[in-house]
Amino acid sequence: MNSDKILIFDVGSEYGHFRKYNTTTSPLTYSFPPRPAVIGLIGSILGIEREVAPGVYEHPDRILPELFSKKKLQVAVQIMNPVKKANIAFNLLDTEKTAASFFNIKQRTQIEFELLKNPLFRIFLCFENQKMATDLSNRLKANQSFFTPYLGLSQFTATTQFVDLVKMSEVIQEGFIDVISAINTKKTEYEFDFDYSENFKYTSDTMPIELSKDRIVQEYAEVIVESTGKPVRVKSSHVHHAEGHGNIIFL
Repeated sequence: MNSDKILIFDVGSEYGHFRKYNTTTSPLTYSFPPRPAVIGLIGSILGIEREVAPGVYEHPDRILPELFSKKKLQVAVQIMNPVKKANIAFNLLDTEKTAASFFNIKQRTQIEFELLKNPLFRIFLCFENQKMATDLSNRLKANQSFFTPYLGLSQFTATTQFVDLVKMSEVIQEGFIDVISAINTKKTEYEFDFDYSENFKYTSDTMPIELSKDRIVQEYAEVIVESTGKPVRVKSSHVHHAEGHGNIIFL
């Protein structure tokens, strides 16, 4: 990627839910939005639609997973508020029993969801397409979005705030270095310097990194983060410095 600029913005909500792929009847949530969720958030702000029907696209040249593939867009996520989770029950429609129409379904099924409470994340983006970077930057500054952004579920309307547009530089360092973003372990060779004091809380999850246009996962990765937002010390040749903000590793 030729760009040396990073677009930074914050996104938050009262609640959030990013369902783990390996949970069923009692959905658990990731501690922060996986890369595909961030791509969807960007698409909602810019007004890039998904399918008009399964597998059918109104604008074949504007398919989100292809438009924002890893080769065209690099994404890093920083936790700004400590991760807090709460379990809340949702009354869902019971669709197992047939009805004349969707609105005639009377049965309900109560399912308990694990939710993020008061989540706030800082998103770092490096675009190959600078026009899209400019369009997104302008919309964030004007607090405008084409579709309503939300954090995982449509009930959790999100607020966004432009933070900065800064220079990016590659960090070359042989020793351990502090990284403020969530870390894709594939880019570290598992070389970490963990502080196991009571003030640090590390968590790792296996999450999707990239999807195809048919929403088939193309890449999974184990991702590590410090749950209160503190930096993690790591050895990596994939560290970049966002001027005035800190060191990040793209997912």
